[in-house]
Amino acid sequence: MESKVDYTGLSEELKNSYDAMFACHREHRAGTPGELWVLLDHELNQVRLNPDAQLAFNQPACVDLAVFAKHFTPSEKIFNNLQLRDGAELRFQSIDSEEQGDATHFSAWGFQYEPHQSLRLLNFRKVDLFDPNKLSAIDEQLFNQRHLFGIISHELRTPAATLKMLIDDLEDGASLPGHLPQLRETVDHLLAVLQDMNQAVNPSRALPATKTRFHPNRLLENVHAQMRRMAELADIQLHITLIKNEKLLLESDLQRLKIIALNLIKNAILHSRGTQIWLTAEWQPRAGCGYLKIRVDDDGRGIPEAEREKVFEPFERLDTEADGSGLGLFIVRQSINELNGSVAITRNAKGGASFEVSVPVKNISEAPVTPVFRQESPDTRRLLEKMRILVVEDDPVIRMVSKSLLSKCVEHVDVAEDGLVGYNKVRAGDYDLILSDYFMPVLDGLEMIKKIRADGIHTPIVSVTAAVLGQEAEALLDAGASRVIAKPISMKAFIDLVEQLNITD
Repeated sequence: MESKVDYTGLSEELKNSYDAMFACHREHRAGTPGELWVLLDHELNQVRLNPDAQLAFNQPACVDLAVFAKHFTPSEKIFNNLQLRDGAELRFQSIDSEEQGDATHFSAWGFQYEPHQSLRLLNFRKVDLFDPNKLSAIDEQLFNQRHLFGIISHELRTPAATLKMLIDDLEDGASLPGHLPQLRETVDHLLAVLQDMNQAVNPSRALPATKTRFHPNRLLENVHAQMRRMAELADIQLHITLIKNEKLLLESDLQRLKIIALNLIKNAILHSRGTQIWLTAEWQPRAGCGYLKIRVDDDGRGIPEAEREKVFEPFERLDTEADGSGLGLFIVRQSINELNGSVAITRNAKGGASFEVSVPVKNISEAPVTPVFRQESPDTRRLLEKMRILVVEDDPVIRMVSKSLLSKCVEHVDVAEDGLVGYNKVRAGDYDLILSDYFMPVLDGLEMIKKIRADGIHTPIVSVTAAVLGQEAEALLDAGASRVIAKPISMKAFIDLVEQLNITD
């Protein structure tokens, strides 16, 4: 793209900045469609147009930003310098040029110049309103939904594929006892992923990071076992380097650390174009704490320095056509931020990419041994011994397991197989807590909650359901549910609920 900007009245410093931005755009966004482009300088409040844009918008070569923006709907897309992230494409509807009283519609792509955040380039392409391929409001909604489905697909694919491979092995005659640990690890990871997705979709109900005691070598071994088959299918060798100190015991959010490591390895498998991947852990101690460093190296093509920040943006896959939604490294960055950690990308000695994650963790190797699992307080224990709970669940196995689990610490546990039976039992009984599924025959959990609340019954109701990602959860809360949590409920989660709900005897 040639600059062809009217530099009249500009300082040499500003001319150099403009030229550098055009050069950066040519290097990174050469494929951007549209020959109409404008340069927005938010610091000078000026817009400079190339000749084609001058004709299309009927504007001079240099115009005031406010004058230029008033012709557009929505004008804030032009004014707001924070709407575009570095190098990201932006498509929006109804940019209207009031030429001869008629509206002309354009699609627009934005480019942010990182060294000078006040500078932006917008490329425009005219859209024929009668073109069936134009982007409509419905298309935009579907586009956003596809992005959300991409997140879901990306995060569920790895554990689902692992489960399928394990099942295939069992069908081929493998030993079930030998696969049980990996099956349990994979299911635990799957449930943790679902919980993280729930927090991402519903940030207002995000839960704090969990704390688990672990040895880093067990983390690496589990990640290696889960990703080894995927690497083999791609003709890639996956190596791990363990920490020598087997007595080391750390405390951190193990599931988020696993998500980080899994996505880094998956990214290397899909995009590095290498033949080997190394997963390494290193412990850097400090007084009572320290830093756990997880590094993933490959012998592939590496990542250019100018592209290293961009890879963490959602849906960015650089120039690769490999499978994947472009969300893996975005999820890595999110998880690292939640752990107050950092990540650096460099080129290693083999010419490939090196991702090094550093996370502050607590060293409890020398601390007195205390129970790892959540224990109720004496007051909570006394309350549990007097509680009456109703479990409303249509699945007979889950109903049986829930009653068996809760009966270990609760005085009385009653069950109901659908919402109508549950509603009738609530009206006839005196319960301290109700645990209910959502999707059930006869009367679902949502309608049951509405009927209970309509009768003026204020017993805490916790919806224990798989429907925690979208509008279903909001509907349950609006109907009167006290909490919405993901299946299956654990004893730790149950004790936390009892204490959070302030149930009294």
